[in-house]
Amino acid sequence: MKEFSGKVVVVTGAASGIGREIALAFARRGARLVIGDINGDGLRAVGEELEALGTEFFAEVVDVSQAWQMEEFCETTYKRMGRVDVLCNNAGIGLGGAFEDLTLDDLKLVMGVNLWGVIHGCHFFYPRMIEQGGGGHIVNTSSGAALAPIPMLTAYTCTKCGVLGLSEDLRGEAALHGIGVTALCPGIISTNIMKTTGIRARTSRWSEDESRGKLKWLMEKRGLLPSKVAEKVVRGVERNKGVVRVGPETYLIDIVHRVSRHLNDSILKFSYWFIKRWF
Repeated sequence: MKEFSGKVVVVTGAASGIGREIALAFARRGARLVIGDINGDGLRAVGEELEALGTEFFAEVVDVSQAWQMEEFCETTYKRMGRVDVLCNNAGIGLGGAFEDLTLDDLKLVMGVNLWGVIHGCHFFYPRMIEQGGGGHIVNTSSGAALAPIPMLTAYTCTKCGVLGLSEDLRGEAALHGIGVTALCPGIISTNIMKTTGIRARTSRWSEDESRGKLKWLMEKRGLLPSKVAEKVVRGVERNKGVVRVGPETYLIDIVHRVSRHLNDSILKFSYWFIKRWF
């Protein structure tokens, strides 16, 4: 897919961060947008930006973890737009902490948004994209954490590995229908995800808010801009790339993990020790 003028692009998690920039990037290329997020105020703000660009769009508050809401979101999209050319299952939340400190409610929450949100998007939109004909593309937001284990992110990594595996498997099936599938694997990106990130550490020297503040500072100082990720997404769709890695750290951890699992395990153990001392 090289031309996006008049194409219909759906983006979940579009109220801020990477989702917002993906929506704006496609809008600047003439696409028609459908944006969804659980944050209604954020959606309205992005809607104003799309209006300023002269973009045809509609926005809907949706909780991607709820199947019935995603089904309604899909139905409304097809009623309003008639088809979907690019689906970006981008909504996600963070969760940090040693596995023994996580509750089942923590696990259900992050699974519901990060993994089931993508599953729901694919489940309801993908068959309709096949039926409409004319090809299309699906972008599922995974993470650099899916490329190699990262300490204190067991639950988050589990969800993102699931998204990566789903995307790579679906890519083979979808190709038979002329539909591309891309797994987006960003590294450290300067977004406001830390506002929704839970940090669990019973023995921490810092409170959850203090720990979140430290990570937020790191992301703002070191992280790439979300607009860089959005441009990578557009190029990934244009070139029908299976996996789009963003940030030098994603390439590094991917290479180390592939070359030597023993070395990766050693790095992982040291990192876990360091983080436990830091937090």
